[in-house]
Amino acid sequence: MKFWENIIGMAAATLATHAAFAADVAGPAPAVAPLSPPSLTIAMPQPNFDVLAGGFGYSTGVQFMSENIWRGISLTNHRPGALAYGELREGWFYLGGDVLNVTLPTSPTAQLDIYGGFRPTWGPLTLDFGAVYHGRPGNQNQWFLGGVAPVLTFWTPGGMPTTPLDQSFVEIYAKPSWTVNDYLTIGAEFGYDPSWANYNAHALYSSGNVKVSLPGTGFSVSGAFGHYFLGMGDATYGPSYIQPGIKGIQGFKLSSYNTGNVGVSYKWNAVTFDVRFHDTTLTRKGCFTNVANPAGNYAAAVWGQGYSDWCDARVVGSVKVDFDSTMFGR
Repeated sequence: MKFWENIIGMAAATLATHAAFAADVAGPAPAVAPLSPPSLTIAMPQPNFDVLAGGFGYSTGVQFMSENIWRGISLTNHRPGALAYGELREGWFYLGGDVLNVTLPTSPTAQLDIYGGFRPTWGPLTLDFGAVYHGRPGNQNQWFLGGVAPVLTFWTPGGMPTTPLDQSFVEIYAKPSWTVNDYLTIGAEFGYDPSWANYNAHALYSSGNVKVSLPGTGFSVSGAFGHYFLGMGDATYGPSYIQPGIKGIQGFKLSSYNTGNVGVSYKWNAVTFDVRFHDTTLTRKGCFTNVANPAGNYAAAVWGQGYSDWCDARVVGSVKVDFDSTMFGR
């Protein structure tokens, strides 16, 4: 019995010695760094001119929405919309495109946007300058008032088109954004259109936006307010008055307007859920002047005045899935 007690005691002492040695070799267990609390400190821009900083990257994604609204105007006639996009980046420079379904008076197959520019990143400040081509191919209709009938989708003698057959156009833009701190991001958007919706009318969009994030929750509240100045369209689509001795017959004046939106978003991994309220200052008469929707064309032919609800206030829900090269080690 004494023999086994000695054996057990020696074994216990040996195990204790090995455990102590292993602890000395491994050292103390690493401490887990505490998470930094969200900061209210203002993050200042960090100017630099390394145009290739960041190297190559890409992003892609899809979005589904109850209605596609762009600057306060429905592009889908109050129907659901979908969008897919892709973008390639090399340092500050980028090139991308997207495709989305639209329901417009000329019935294009879809809207294809091709854009490119450069996007300097100065720490929390991002400067974005570029141009986008809003392509609307495969147009099937062009509405005419007058002619041999009050309203037609083809030309007859005396008929006046209410829209260009192809409403594709180019916009030059600037979109600065500043992440002030962990809670607040502010930005602006400016866009100049040499020929808005191919009406040969100059247009200028300017807006400001703000986003308040709740760190650690995935929730954020954001909103934007802007003004869209729309100039005078070509007289082909409706002369409005005559200015003798200067420019002769003048085209019709498109309706300038204010627009805004406010909403709540929740981001979970790569998925963002959003509910947003949109509105404009356009009346239904003013809205028809800009969009010339089919129902409004019939009203204009019968009553002498068209109307459109494409600019009415709306609440839109959307789900967006974004993938970025940083998610896959790039």
